[in-house]
Amino acid sequence: MENFAEEKYDTEKSSSDAHTHFAGRVTAGTQLPICVSKNGVNHVIEKNETRKEILSIGLACSECFSGPRLAGILKRGFEYEKQVMMDLIAGKPAAPLSIHTSGGVPQPLSDFISTLEAHLPWNDRESLDWCVSLQLEGASAVWAGIDMLLQLQILRGNRHREMVAVGAKSYHGPPSTSFGSSSPLFTKHAQIMYPVPVAGEEIDEEVLLLQFERFLDKHGDQIGVLLIEPQWGSSQVGLPWPKNLAKQYVEMAKERGILVLADEIMCGLGRHGQGTLFLSEAWQLDPDAVTFGKSIGGGVYPLSGAVIKTGGVLLGANGKTVMQSHTFAGSSTRALMTGTEVLNMLPNWFNSVKKLGDEMKVILRHLEKVSNGLIETQGQGLMWGALVSRKGIHRDESLRAETISCLKKNLESVGVLPYFVPVGGFMISPVIDIDVGTLYRIGEKLEEALLLTVADVGWEQPTSQNANATEIKVTLQLDQEFLASELKKVCNSQLHFSRTCTSCSDFVHPTVRKRFSRGLIELQNAQFLD
Repeated sequence: MENFAEEKYDTEKSSSDAHTHFAGRVTAGTQLPICVSKNGVNHVIEKNETRKEILSIGLACSECFSGPRLAGILKRGFEYEKQVMMDLIAGKPAAPLSIHTSGGVPQPLSDFISTLEAHLPWNDRESLDWCVSLQLEGASAVWAGIDMLLQLQILRGNRHREMVAVGAKSYHGPPSTSFGSSSPLFTKHAQIMYPVPVAGEEIDEEVLLLQFERFLDKHGDQIGVLLIEPQWGSSQVGLPWPKNLAKQYVEMAKERGILVLADEIMCGLGRHGQGTLFLSEAWQLDPDAVTFGKSIGGGVYPLSGAVIKTGGVLLGANGKTVMQSHTFAGSSTRALMTGTEVLNMLPNWFNSVKKLGDEMKVILRHLEKVSNGLIETQGQGLMWGALVSRKGIHRDESLRAETISCLKKNLESVGVLPYFVPVGGFMISPVIDIDVGTLYRIGEKLEEALLLTVADVGWEQPTSQNANATEIKVTLQLDQEFLASELKKVCNSQLHFSRTCTSCSDFVHPTVRKRFSRGLIELQNAQFLD
């Protein structure tokens, strides 16, 4: 047997010289910061040979657990890979870490599918002939879902339904090749856009329903699949659909024979804070298919998928399967093992995500207030967005662009990295096991950056405010200990184990929480008096 000396990767040795040859998320050839270490949202990055700590609060919902929780979901696969390494070193047959889709499937696939079934967003799961296609990232998962649904339309005699309907503001993957409202390289002849609510604008549900009905009257017979994001990601800065409006859109589309795919790549996996894996289930949308991805692989392994509610038997009986398949579709043993552990662990954190979503309302309302309306915030659970206002001096897009640039600079200076989005703003979607104290520390850093920006650009409160931005629905329950600043000596809160408890001072002191919630308490008292 060969002698393999133990080698450790030198994390002290890093170089960005080669970045001039890299085309990534930012301008090609840009020198990028190197992430040296991570502990939840606490990251150490290196740029220009200087290291600094930052709060990385965005990352587009790509991570869920950290620290011991992450170690827990990785452990089974880690032990598996250690055994594989020992067998490889000894020259023995070894279990596969991956297998090409033409050569079979890895054994953990069955465990993953069985575990996923318990979380599907439909009633009577056991009686449905559902099936799942596994992919590597979100765009491919959406393509796979469309692929299967369009095949079902053809098999049901609807070959004329060749179009895919996408929201007039939407993102379902890199815009160069994916479905979505942006088409930077060529016209996407297979898609057509339908009217949707717009972030930062007043939502008139009656008008939208009338517009959507007219859209269906004109194009309904051509459309095979309609894509809907129950909560938008980057294209609308975390804006959730009005729940009843989303339900009516889905029902109206299905009545016309259109199959509906709910794209939950970002908002799914319990991040929405509604107590289920999929937002579609919590809102009873009953889509024909749903996608998942991002942190299903723990933020470590690429994994995504699309599930159709019915039609698996019909596809099989006609010798059909998903055409969106490739070398690594569902082939990674460690990704499947990790995904299974993530699915098993997530329900234990649903209550914590809901609680932290309530705290985010407190924090973001405060930030809207102290910034004089410079940002308008929206979201739920642990997926929120801040849109830089288009009011006041920002009616001039060039001035708004200058403010956005200034805000980015100030966020960097205070050590916060959110997920910046093209429409002008940023998203906050940290790991779901973040503690409530860190959440308020993020709020303090964001406040610092916003106040600097307000001063730098001379921002003043616009005369009229968006009603949707100011009339935040309050669901936060203010306990007596919080209101009176009386701390429990022994805390028995069920949220204590997840470090999201606010009934004691172990994670966040009541004085900090009170400062942020002053405006929210005023609003709640006013609503109570009404």
